Amino acid sequence: METDSPVAAVLAARYIGMGLDDHQTTQLARFHDFLAGEAIKTGGIGPNEGGRLWNRHIADSVVFGAGLGRAEDCLDVGTGVGLPGIPLAILFPDVHFTLVDRAGRRVTLARRACATLGLANCDVVQSDVKNIDERYDFIVSRASLPPSDLMIHVKRLLRVPGVAMIALSRVASHYLEPVEQISGLRASVVQVPDGVLDTTVSLLRIETTT
Repeated sequence: METDSPVAAVLAARYIGMGLDDHQTTQLARFHDFLAGEAIKTGGIGPNEGGRLWNRHIADSVVFGAGLGRAEDCLDVGTGVGLPGIPLAILFPDVHFTLVDRAGRRVTLARRACATLGLANCDVVQSDVKNIDERYDFIVSRASLPPSDLMIHVKRLLRVPGVAMIALSRVASHYLEPVEQISGLRASVVQVPDGVLDTTVSLLRIETTT
């Protein structure tokens, strides 16, 4: 993918088996403008990210949504300015999202983005994940704790059955054994095919079995 454009979000949505309607397309574009303006200006996203917001942030967030449509609620751990939670909330309006981050500045930005977009299915919470005690059908984490550190929280916070999708920096089968040593968890590595995003992306998919 040579250019950064809304087409990236269309391809990512198609990958998870969805089409974008006009309202969703408009909402994603408004979120892009929020990231390009206020989020970069205030340091919520790095100053060099403006030219790749669609590919590296919005479309990248969308691919976390495979299977999410069957959930009633979703926890986004380490959401930052709302990634991947806000793009997913736009695509899945019937799912309730709780966006959690420790950083007050980023939480403020995520709340402003939700208010600007009128997202009634999002709550943004300033907290460490260790202080969260609700259970969820789905958990996502794009740029938070290392997968090995997240496992204890995934086990504690996921309902049965439940699914977590966690970002990996590369395809790494060595993540699987530590997960599967935890009773009641099953793990697999999902590699997003070339051509969906502008770079190789791998996700650790974790399911609760008991």
